[in-house]
Amino acid sequence: MDIRNLLKTAHFLGIQPVTGVNILNNILKIFRLNIPVETTPIIKDLARLLVTRELNMYFSRIRSFDVEYSFKNLEKISDEDLDQICFRRGIEINN
Repeated sequence: MDIRNLLKTAHFLGIQPVTGVNILNNILKIFRLNIPVETTPIIKDLARLLVTRELNMYFSRIRSFDVEYSFKNLEKISDEDLDQICFRRGIEINN
């Protein structure tokens, strides 16, 4: 997958992904400079690996929580915890 799409996916999920140049870009913000992740081939490949790993870890963590909650009685989970579980998965709840 392209690095731009990976970054958009991470931001959509509420993840601030590690691209390998985050710290440098934070320092360069002072001088209004930025190292673009999408243009330099080596940085792009490194960032793609890091963001892919981070997304895989996120989805793995969600899957393990799902397995854990599948053995619990959902009626015993507090409303706040259930709201947080749904929010992490992008499930819209009205009530």
